[in-house]
Amino acid sequence: MNDNSKIWQLCLDTLEKQELPDSRKIDKIIMESVFRSAKISSINDNKVVITTPYSFNVETIKNNQKDIEEILSGMLASPITVEILGEEDFKKTITVQNEQPFKDNLNKTFTFDNFVVGSSNRMAQNAALLVSSNPGSNFNPLFIYSNPGLGKTHLLNAIGNYSKETNPSLKIRYITSKEFVDEVIGAMKGKNSNDIYLKYKNLDMLLIDDIQFLFNKEKSSEIFFHIFNELINNNKQIVITSDKMPEELQGIESRLISRFNSGLSFGIDPPEFETARAILEKKIENLDNPSLIIQDDVVDFMANHYCKDIRNLEGALKRLFFCSIMNHTNNIDMAFALESFKDDKVVQNPKTALTKELILKTTAEFYYLTISQLVSKNKTRKLTTPREICMYLMRELLDITFAEIGTIFSNRDHSTVMKACARVDNKIKKDPDYKLAINKLKHKLGIN
Repeated sequence: MNDNSKIWQLCLDTLEKQELPDSRKIDKIIMESVFRSAKISSINDNKVVITTPYSFNVETIKNNQKDIEEILSGMLASPITVEILGEEDFKKTITVQNEQPFKDNLNKTFTFDNFVVGSSNRMAQNAALLVSSNPGSNFNPLFIYSNPGLGKTHLLNAIGNYSKETNPSLKIRYITSKEFVDEVIGAMKGKNSNDIYLKYKNLDMLLIDDIQFLFNKEKSSEIFFHIFNELINNNKQIVITSDKMPEELQGIESRLISRFNSGLSFGIDPPEFETARAILEKKIENLDNPSLIIQDDVVDFMANHYCKDIRNLEGALKRLFFCSIMNHTNNIDMAFALESFKDDKVVQNPKTALTKELILKTTAEFYYLTISQLVSKNKTRKLTTPREICMYLMRELLDITFAEIGTIFSNRDHSTVMKACARVDNKIKKDPDYKLAINKLKHKLGIN
């Protein structure tokens, strides 16, 4: 017996016992044949719909509608209004509701066509395109992770838009995990959390952004877990984004982490120079002033100094655009750009003097090694620590991608480099001698 059935039976038990106006009571035969054959079909926003299989019984139940409303209001601790329908009429209202346009929440401007692909995001983009071409058949779930501002949301919407274009009948929903939590809270306030299951179980594709915000949300995690299983078991596609790899997510149940890991995970690194430049060129094309000319060396400068994430690039370009309007100029050269960025710390302390080759050479000499030893696949302890420190310095000082660093070190996978950098960062915090060695290396590189 579900919750609605229990509520209805308790309501009828109370109704059967209480004395009605004029000292009347409901006849036992009517109670059994009319009232107990009816049921509560929905509870939503303090409205209760009671249905009966026989439409000719509707008027009989309506004779006691006010009494039923009073009893249910007391049971549910809020004022309740009751609607009484025959089951066939109720089914028709459900059909009409289901025929209303389905809201997918997709941002139509985020497509694969305007997503700039480079070595920092190529694997994630390829997996996204494959998933959108055949939802539910490949890499389910697909998990995409990166720091903020690197294109996760763009890819997520591109998947939905491409899938919708290929098959307009697909039911697709994009939602952030914060919005999902708000929906769960709203459903619980309406005292019908079953509605949220019905809303999601019929989807063909669920695109959920920033899953990390399910952190310590017990009820929301529980509901999401069941929705996740329902969709996966029915070969419906799920794509998830996060600011961390699945195993690094904190405050989320291990059973959910396990399911995230059951599909395919790809990270997106900060854009390397070529990708950052291509992104800038595309955004310059979309500026409101088509007559604006930004010199090539200025674009190179911005791609070098603002490639930490795409939002940095956008912010730098908007600043330059604003300065051009204020100074009534349509020709932006390096002198103008440097003046526009003069109070920016990134520009004041450029790292362009450093190169990968210099960091390799300096680290090798510091530890009395050859560069060949440093980049080799040899995993002896004598080489592992200097190698990890060298990877860390390249990442921190040049801000190049994990994938690019991995290529330098005998084609190691980007995840190997990512973990090595994380280990170094952790050791710096715990071991003063280790931190001192890295500071000495930085000093040799002219950093401090």
